Amino acid sequence: MSLASRLEDHVIEIKINSPEQILNSFDPSPFHIRDLDDRAANYILDSAEELGSGSPLLLIIELPRDEAARELSRELPTALSNSFRYRATQARFQLRDLFRIGRLSLAIGLAVLGLCTLVIHLLEHSGASSTVAQMTEQGLFILGWVALWRPLEIFLYDWWPIKKRVNLLDRLSGARVEIRPR
Repeated sequence: MSLASRLEDHVIEIKINSPEQILNSFDPSPFHIRDLDDRAANYILDSAEELGSGSPLLLIIELPRDEAARELSRELPTALSNSFRYRATQARFQLRDLFRIGRLSLAIGLAVLGLCTLVIHLLEHSGASSTVAQMTEQGLFILGWVALWRPLEIFLYDWWPIKKRVNLLDRLSGARVEIRPR
């Protein structure tokens, strides 16, 4: 690889003693679809996040020469790509579920707001002007708007971190991976 292409990439270097260190030892799946060890995945995710977005990512995995020659080591790029692609899919499901909850919460919130507005309207037209009636109207007014708090929170703020994670995982699933003997 030339120096120019390395400068264009954001580089994450990992030094391990065997390819098994990067894989989840409890995952019985075939190697090319196995999940990553959580510590290794978190290290890669944190490193990629620190590098920021923009340039393509390059993962360099350094292994002892005899380990780098193993078939298991040659399949690491596929395993890394598949693992991050799977995690991106899971994050998309999480985002979809969050929006589903947001839509349901919005429907409930609007129904509560409508009901509170109706009761306030009925109280105003009943002619009751006591302090208790005024307090009830104010309480219902506040309750109606508080019922919209959660859906607004979901649609305005909660989805951003998940979308950012999806984008990061997509970048990592498409990252170039080089196995280097040391």
